[in-house]
Amino acid sequence: MVAITFLRRHVALAVAAALLVLAAAPASADSTSATTTWTHRDAHVCVPTPDGAGCTSIARTLYANGIEYHAATPAQLQAAARAAASVSYTAVGIRTAYGITGQGDPSRVIAIVDAYDDTAAYSNLATYRSGMGLPAIQSCPLSTLTTLTSTAASPCFTKVNQTGGTSLPAANSGWANEIDLDLQAASAICPKCSLLLLEANSTGFGDLGTAVTTAAGTPHVLAISNSYGTTSDVPQSSYPAWNRAAQQGIAVMAASGDWGYAISFPASSTDVIGVGGTTLSVDSSGVRSGETVWSSAGSGCSTYNAAPSWQLIPGSPCGSLKAVADLSADANPNSGLQIYTTYNGTTGWWIFGGTSLSSPLMAALCAMQGAYSSPTLASQYAWASTTPYFDVTSGSNGTCSPSVMCTAGTGWDGPSGRGSIASATASQTLTSVTVSPASASVTTGATQQFTAAGYDQNNNPMSPQPSFTWAVNGGGTISSTGLFTAGSSAGGPFTVTASSSGVNGTASVTVTAPATAGFTISASPSSRSIKRGQPTSYSISITRTGGFTGSIALSVSSHPGGITGTFSPNPATGTSSTLTIPTSKQTTAGTYQLTITGSYGSILASSTTVKLTLR
Repeated sequence: MVAITFLRRHVALAVAAALLVLAAAPASADSTSATTTWTHRDAHVCVPTPDGAGCTSIARTLYANGIEYHAATPAQLQAAARAAASVSYTAVGIRTAYGITGQGDPSRVIAIVDAYDDTAAYSNLATYRSGMGLPAIQSCPLSTLTTLTSTAASPCFTKVNQTGGTSLPAANSGWANEIDLDLQAASAICPKCSLLLLEANSTGFGDLGTAVTTAAGTPHVLAISNSYGTTSDVPQSSYPAWNRAAQQGIAVMAASGDWGYAISFPASSTDVIGVGGTTLSVDSSGVRSGETVWSSAGSGCSTYNAAPSWQLIPGSPCGSLKAVADLSADANPNSGLQIYTTYNGTTGWWIFGGTSLSSPLMAALCAMQGAYSSPTLASQYAWASTTPYFDVTSGSNGTCSPSVMCTAGTGWDGPSGRGSIASATASQTLTSVTVSPASASVTTGATQQFTAAGYDQNNNPMSPQPSFTWAVNGGGTISSTGLFTAGSSAGGPFTVTASSSGVNGTASVTVTAPATAGFTISASPSSRSIKRGQPTSYSISITRTGGFTGSIALSVSSHPGGITGTFSPNPATGTSSTLTIPTSKQTTAGTYQLTITGSYGSILASSTTVKLTLR
């Protein structure tokens, strides 16, 4: 035991020394070889079962002199990974590499479907976002998630079971790693998008399909990521949930698999977007310098499921059957994503890859770009001739015939599909302007502030916002900052316009006459019946209009002879008073109608009547 403790301390000191060197300057693998030998090992965190799906997540473990290395911070992980000749991306790093500038907004929901419960999903996600400098995310019930607007203060994270309830399935450590990767990868691409995690009861496609159906029926869900699959094909007629969700216009992504050239379900489902895997490289500025096919990415022809009409592959080697992949993104653990999770019993910063990484990356990108609806499905948009992608032209995932199914080349190929994320997503073009409020009613002479916001081709807010020119076609004037001042005449509605670079946004404004100043009075109850000699009272309510604030003098007439009613207060300066009427046993029995009057000098007056019965 003493010898083992000494060895661990010796290695720890060596690692610390190496990291100090790495922190001071960029280091290669051999720059620390005198003190530390760095290696790495990759492992699947869960594998397919005979009757269910396996997650497609791969963990990369770093070793210093043969001892498993644990990073307490992203900076430590980055330095150790470089020493081990391994590339890893932070959230900023993956966005920079792909040229992504959009942030999304909280009303855009990315659904993550996985099996079993990740008990630390929210806490790990919060730690990841904090460590990566991403906006904070709040834990919300489903009712809050589905009502968020684009201007909400922060995005929401919601965790439910496969039917949308709060009773969660059993925990599973491997699938917990998968869940952490999915949530954190989606956050990296779309930091302000909200996240809905649906945890299926098992890896069976019946349970996973139920979760997909629940996700598809949840308001604001724009994309669903499915980072799991099989090592052989499955007929979608047996499990139609994924295809049905895609036909609703939702961007349904599914990992192509991590087992090399082989078909995988649900990526093989007709209208699902099968996402392959690449190895991502960057230059010294962090911008993508190239992408090649990752050797373990899945591809192939479906055995059962028809090719969609939108999958336009000239002379498709799959004929009338679905070809996988459609698109691709970074998946190689050797160009993996840094995430915060518990792996091998240790909670900290780890490197993960697999097509479990490429699936949520693409799902988040689609959610950030915007909503899709039938008949123009997200999958159809993905294959539209005008949709830009980065063509992956080198690398392979095995040996096959025809070779296009497993070897990259110009245009579509099996492992990378149409290609990876296009760097063209970096530029923003103003395409729409919204004006708030969308409509307003303003009294003559009063003012109303309007504001404008510009959005790009992916419906993301422009950053920075452009300047706007304001105009109104009547009813008053509007300033250069959007402040509308109503004229002296009622009318409308009039159109308020905010313009920038030829793009317009509009709102409507109606000018109304001010309400007439005055008041009305009422009394409660409308009648009383008492014995002679007893007092009684009525509550007087005063309704003021048009900003009237004057003091109102109250009086009562037609009361029983010899009896005088009193008001408290009188005059009334607020909205209520109390009329008290004493009676005498000598007062003649009968029913009397009392008239209560409020007056403001000789200008304004209002009356009401009540009955008093003396027995």
